[in-house]
Amino acid sequence: MKLQKHVYEWDRVVIGGDLRSLLFAATHDYPVIFTSPNPPFRFNTITPHPSLSNFGFTEKGLVSELELWEKMFFILGLSGLCPLSSRARSIRVKENTLIITTENLRVVKATFNKLIVFEDTHLQGLPEVVREEHANNVVFDWFDVRYGCRHKLNAIKGADQFISRIHFYPTGRSDNKSLKDAVSVSHLSNEQLKNLDFSEYMARFKVEHIMKEAGIKGPINGYRNKKPIFLNIKLEHAERQVVPMGKRIYKRDRRYEFRYDTIEDLLHKINLFGYAKKLAGFL
Repeated sequence: MKLQKHVYEWDRVVIGGDLRSLLFAATHDYPVIFTSPNPPFRFNTITPHPSLSNFGFTEKGLVSELELWEKMFFILGLSGLCPLSSRARSIRVKENTLIITTENLRVVKATFNKLIVFEDTHLQGLPEVVREEHANNVVFDWFDVRYGCRHKLNAIKGADQFISRIHFYPTGRSDNKSLKDAVSVSHLSNEQLKNLDFSEYMARFKVEHIMKEAGIKGPINGYRNKKPIFLNIKLEHAERQVVPMGKRIYKRDRRYEFRYDTIEDLLHKINLFGYAKKLAGFL
């Protein structure tokens, strides 16, 4: 049989590339399909849970969501439960068949009994939307720090939802890893995103102010009365990422199961078995 004519036959398939999707797929031994990997924000953490010992984490200290996502992706890939890896570019549902187009314009088909959907983005052929439940978006503003990149702080907590936290990390723009760039986290509504008071410009201005209040200074620019004079902090806005946190509620369809579990919910239920369990034992 030619490979391009092969049709996969799956009972249940998980749709989504985030940590929740990977945890659910590994727990139930289901294949997982997504159009793009969706790793967590690099500074997101979860509280220790006994189930995390399966993946080499101890119960002391916070656990990096990104590190857990990478381990789950590794386990699913070697277990054969991530059949297309990150090569899928579009997913279309036609009756009980998935029609998947890959990055090389190859078409892959798979029959299924039920789709378990965690992420509905780029999934075509969904049922009618009954309603949408809105929530504030998580907004990440990334900054290149030109002046004020030498300090010992790892994070600063903000006072409100616009710049609720600032994380500092070693810059990728220099081999000197003691220099730090910054990323801020905000929680903004769709209306606020359209308001100039919450724009990238205002985010830069507010982050500079918070850094100054925390005691961060720019480089020395001379002396006055034998005391150093410091330049003002200077940031350049590099990128804004907006992560929608609302959800769509769809008309009931027996082919679909829409899941809204949290990561914490899934960690209480995770139970690896078979080859995935053996792989986790080596982590």
